[in-house]
Amino acid sequence: MNWLQQNFLPQIKPLQRVAMSDRLRIERNIERLNSLRTAVHNLGFFAIASQSGGYQALQDLLDDRLVKGRPVVFEKLKSALTGENNQKLVLDAPTRVQSILNEVEELVQREIIKEERELRSLLGDV
Repeated sequence: MNWLQQNFLPQIKPLQRVAMSDRLRIERNIERLNSLRTAVHNLGFFAIASQSGGYQALQDLLDDRLVKGRPVVFEKLKSALTGENNQKLVLDAPTRVQSILNEVEELVQREIIKEERELRSLLGDV
């Protein structure tokens, strides 16, 4: 083993491990965000068909860690749950809830794009 290998290889390997774990974390985030986008999309139809069930499904979605980790998405979903005067929008105005859920779906798509951009910059494909 020469001097270069002794002094620089130990420094390079930990950096590669960090990059690999970051890559896996971002890829998992993208997968989870895609499943969240699908869940929000399906919830829009479910809220119209079953208003009381839609309210419970929306509450369950608000308890998800992924949703809580994205403040913009969380606040928008929370606004779909209760409106002004603490009315339950899912029960009172299902079409309004559906439009809010469409906006949430767009917000989640933006989050996916951010994660993909971060992954590309990590891999050096900018």
